[in-house]
Amino acid sequence: MKKLRYVIIGLIIGLIIGGFTGYIYRGAPESTEYSYPKGKFTYPPSSDIQVTIVYGFDPEYPPFTQVLPNGSATGFDIDVINWIAKKYGWKIIYKPWDWSTIVDALVRGDIDIIASGMTITASRCEKIWFSIPYYSYVHELVVRINENRSFDNILNSGEYIAVQIGSTADEWAERLLKSGYKFKKLGLNSYVEVLDALLDGRASAIITDSAFLGPYLRKNPDIASKIKVLTTIGPPYTYGIATRPEDTWLRNMINKALEELMNSPEWDVLLRKWNLSG
Repeated sequence: MKKLRYVIIGLIIGLIIGGFTGYIYRGAPESTEYSYPKGKFTYPPSSDIQVTIVYGFDPEYPPFTQVLPNGSATGFDIDVINWIAKKYGWKIIYKPWDWSTIVDALVRGDIDIIASGMTITASRCEKIWFSIPYYSYVHELVVRINENRSFDNILNSGEYIAVQIGSTADEWAERLLKSGYKFKKLGLNSYVEVLDALLDGRASAIITDSAFLGPYLRKNPDIASKIKVLTTIGPPYTYGIATRPEDTWLRNMINKALEELMNSPEWDVLLRKWNLSG
């Protein structure tokens, strides 16, 4: 019941934060005047044109997105986008991208969507717009199993706390530093690298999120025995699929497909497949 309450709260927060996203324009007529110029996917393409979507994602954010050693893309979000593409007959071009620059890549047109556990935030909504929320999570301060210090003691230790560069965990670290806590931030390229830094002693703690950590530890129980969640940080957050603000048609189509998928038995199958239902 508590988990369900968090999910509901998170979805409400996501809708509020993403209030100016494409969700509020769902079903708007094509004659609507937009504050943004016409884009690649503002209106429906001609029926004789193959819709090709360049899909940007973090190559190392399991279980949502990951590139395997053989070069193939896998993960929960990969499955979701593939489901949407199959429904509409779209062609998908997979484009792994550095997370710290992925928003700018979407704005420039290097990619057309981001679906990689991307949190709906007010700052991101200044540049990009989101689909309806589809997953809720919380941020966590994680330490090694033998750590006995309190939250305040760790954050005032002057020691390293690791985060993924460009993530909402990175934003939390900056917020905590600005509030007066005294630690050093260790910025790394992925949550997997962040966790490794905690395990090998380069960092005394990490800020991560439950969407990554829970499934990762269920898949790697040996690591689970070496660390613990000291506390959660802040309220629940939600993920959405990011698009350019002007790509109204594309966002509407994604929203329609997401609603259908989330209300079908296939959604629960996907959650179980990627250890996201526990």
